[in-house]
Amino acid sequence: MLIEWDSVEFVPQWDSGWNGTTGGSAVLGFSVPTREAVDQIYTELTSAGYEGHQQPYDAFWGARYAIVDDPDGNSVALMSPEDPERKFWPPTQTAARVLTSRPTHVA
Repeated sequence: MLIEWDSVEFVPQWDSGWNGTTGGSAVLGFSVPTREAVDQIYTELTSAGYEGHQQPYDAFWGARYAIVDDPDGNSVALMSPEDPERKFWPPTQTAARVLTSRPTHVA
C-alpha cells in the first residue's frame, strides 16, 4: 500500500477536476500495466456512464494518469508505470488542464 499527501497548492498540478475542498478527500489509485490501458479503461468507464474527473494525460512524474468518479463521488485514479524518459520538471497547471474537461454523463 502506498499513501501520499499533497498540499492544497499542489493538487491542481495533477488534478484539474479538483474542486478546492480540503479534508476528507482521497483518491483511490489503481496501477494498470500500460499507458494504453489508462486510456482504454478511462474510455470504458466514462462510456458506461461514470463521470470523467481528469482525462488521461502524460503526467510530469512520467506516468499516464486519469481519474474517474465512482457513483458515490469518490475519485478513482488510473496510473501506468512511470517512464523515466517522460518525466519533466517543473510541472505546470496547464499540463493537466489542456487535455481535460469535466464531461457530465447522464445515465
